[in-house]
Amino acid sequence: MELAALKKAALNWLSRREHSRSEFRRKLQLKGASPAEQAAVLNWCEEHGYLNEQRFLEMLLRHRCQQGYGFHHVLRECKQHEYSEEQVASMAEQLEIDWWALAEAAYQKKFADKAIADYQDKMKRMAYLQRRGFSSEQIRAVLSNNS
Repeated sequence: MELAALKKAALNWLSRREHSRSEFRRKLQLKGASPAEQAAVLNWCEEHGYLNEQRFLEMLLRHRCQQGYGFHHVLRECKQHEYSEEQVASMAEQLEIDWWALAEAAYQKKFADKAIADYQDKMKRMAYLQRRGFSSEQIRAVLSNNS
């Protein structure tokens, strides 16, 4: 495929939303670009500021936190985009994300002021928070605050 057509497709994708470098590489690969063409388009996009790894990671973290997900869920998703745990933790620290407050907010949004009925209900609530990516300590703290 011609390099100009790949650049046009790249700008089309990036005009809609941010992408990670690995996600962008996969899209170019599906479009039929050779490894050399992929590298050229990726470098061109980065040089012009269209593709930015830090900006994508920041956007992803902010978005998942707004949706009520915890660190472990966000980390799993970021690893799919080829980010390390250190990069994710560093960005979360820069954004001053309070995972404990997010766990409490996710619990309140789902269960509001409904009292825990029995042991099975408590396990269901714990499983919900665990699926959202919160740690055991955060889950215990939220449940002890809302008992």
